[in-house]
Amino acid sequence: MPRARRLQNGSFMALSVVLLTLALPGVASTGLDLTQTVERIPLPPVAGPVTLHVEPLASRVRLETRDAAEVARRVRLASRTLCPEVGVEGDAVVLRCTSRFIAAALVPHAGGQSLEVRLLQVAPWAGRDGLPSVPFDPSRLSLGAPCPGDAPAGAGECALAAGQLQRAEELFRQAGEGPGAPLAALRLGDLAARADDLPEAVRHWKQVAPGSPFGRLAAARLCETDPRCLVSNRAAFLFATADAHPALRADLVLRQARLDAFHGKALEAAMALARDRGPAGACAAEPILCGDILLAALREPGARGTQALALYLDTPSRDRGPLAVELARAGSERATASGAPVFAANLLSAVSGQVPPARLADHLARAAELYLAGGDRIRAGVVLEFARSRLGRSDLASPRWTRVALGVSGRPSRTAPPRPELVGAEDDLGAAEKALASARARASGGTP
Repeated sequence: MPRARRLQNGSFMALSVVLLTLALPGVASTGLDLTQTVERIPLPPVAGPVTLHVEPLASRVRLETRDAAEVARRVRLASRTLCPEVGVEGDAVVLRCTSRFIAAALVPHAGGQSLEVRLLQVAPWAGRDGLPSVPFDPSRLSLGAPCPGDAPAGAGECALAAGQLQRAEELFRQAGEGPGAPLAALRLGDLAARADDLPEAVRHWKQVAPGSPFGRLAAARLCETDPRCLVSNRAAFLFATADAHPALRADLVLRQARLDAFHGKALEAAMALARDRGPAGACAAEPILCGDILLAALREPGARGTQALALYLDTPSRDRGPLAVELARAGSERATASGAPVFAANLLSAVSGQVPPARLADHLARAAELYLAGGDRIRAGVVLEFARSRLGRSDLASPRWTRVALGVSGRPSRTAPPRPELVGAEDDLGAAEKALASARARASGGTP
């Protein structure tokens, strides 16, 4: 058989699989009521606004308010099962939930507002950790010139990459029935999902021509919103990257990693993303999602968390970006658990300049405590002097900072809680190197 005919037959077979996948029941055909349970928690009247932050991969909901203690008290009194743990961290009420498959909203009602928490059947599609959007280079897909583009669909892709969502939507709607129509339909669905309009998103994704390069991507998106598809054999095919167009590969890599993280395989997801670094990699366009996946891996217990620490330390931009502080704190706690408190303190110190003022006292105190736990009074003293130049008297007068000051001076504190046996800085470095060498060996499939 001539080579051209073989290629045509191969393309036809691949197309047939995609068409079959789209036609099979269970691929976004289950209706769109994906909510399993809803809980509404009445909130008390408070002075000033209440700001909601939902962090699905951390199984956490945060309410920022000036009356955090009162809001937390009222939330604890409410009947709730989805997010049973309630705490206060600075000016935020933190609810820890039993699942990552959560969405939440503040719902107004007569006389106040309630926190509505929903347990979903699939990973959330909107908000933080929602469905990703990895921009494509239109020139690599024969959709016109490189950015800023010279055709509606290609220019829309460039606007999407620049964060100009309204302009991107306008351009995609101008794409009409030409060569850019499949990409336009795909992206109009993505924009609808981002706006939490899942029925509209599904409608657009179903309009993507299966035979186009974007047919697989549309089918994968439909699968992500269908619980039956996600547990079927079809999912493995849809998210596979071996035969995907090179310009579209990063989209599938990130989608598979996101699903793995939501289903309890955050370490595997972080390892896959670590192999896809670079300006055209999966995480260049979605740093928050990739950071949340790494955070989830760092919080896994035991050896898996230590392997994630090795991935974190091998990340070139770990001390930059919107999640630099959160990642440093998680990495620090993992290093502490591995017996390397001075190393853990160094991770915190490296991002001190990026810590918000409301969290600075706690951040610096933790760094100083870890230096003292590793027997490094000199660097603990440096942190103490830095704190004295940045914090108010009320912060420095707390029992915690009093213990730090006594530790730096070498005087024992009568109020200090019992501590494990201290190790010296050299021993600490050795413990860190040993733990990380073991983690890197496991990550690469070797023997520690």
